[in-house]
Amino acid sequence: MNYNEFIKIYKGKSFDYDGVSGVQCVDLVKQYLNKVFGIKPGSWGNAKDYYEDYNSNKTLKANFTRIANTPEFVPKKGDIAVWGTGLGNKYGHIAIATGEGTTSYFYSYDLNWNGKTVKKVKHTYKGFLGVLRAKDQEKITGITNKIKFTVGKTYTTQVNLKVRTGAGTDKSQKKTSQLTEDGQKNALKQELAVLKKGTKVTCKAVKNIDDEVWIQIPSGWIAAYYDKKQYVK
Repeated sequence: MNYNEFIKIYKGKSFDYDGVSGVQCVDLVKQYLNKVFGIKPGSWGNAKDYYEDYNSNKTLKANFTRIANTPEFVPKKGDIAVWGTGLGNKYGHIAIATGEGTTSYFYSYDLNWNGKTVKKVKHTYKGFLGVLRAKDQEKITGITNKIKFTVGKTYTTQVNLKVRTGAGTDKSQKKTSQLTEDGQKNALKQELAVLKKGTKVTCKAVKNIDDEVWIQIPSGWIAAYYDKKQYVK
């Protein structure tokens, strides 16, 4: 099970994972650790202790990297977000980040926050300590070892593909005139750059974005794996 599958199953649900103190925010994270990472969490303390006691928790330390909050920090999708006593209680709070947000706010899925069901919540950074980020990001992205792209290798486009200025659909599409000479020869005859199906491309860099894989080619960035389809092989 990956992050997306976990959220789909447990969003809107209420549960007491450990049978201690009723439905608590840590129950969501314990379920997450169990179902997504195959970790059986023990009695690891209150919400804030997942962050504060990280160095003494061998299991968390082996599977996650602790990253402190800074003025420039924004949690990534799948991060375990942790608040301390600065939030206003002695237990802190813990949730699972969605990856949406800015340096002023971010979203997470929470349990026992204004209700006893799992819901998406918008948070400020008040009392926020930082995150535990999974070392195995395949558990978050759902991208398996079978979908890997190698820098320096030449691939063939399986469909017509837009060429962008960066990795992601939020990046602007290049103009055909901005492509390399070879790119222009293999592009559709139009203003905005689209490489034709069957074009040979050489991978210069790889970037994973959630469930997507983007590769950089000499002319720009193209989607190599998108919407559960492999677009270059």
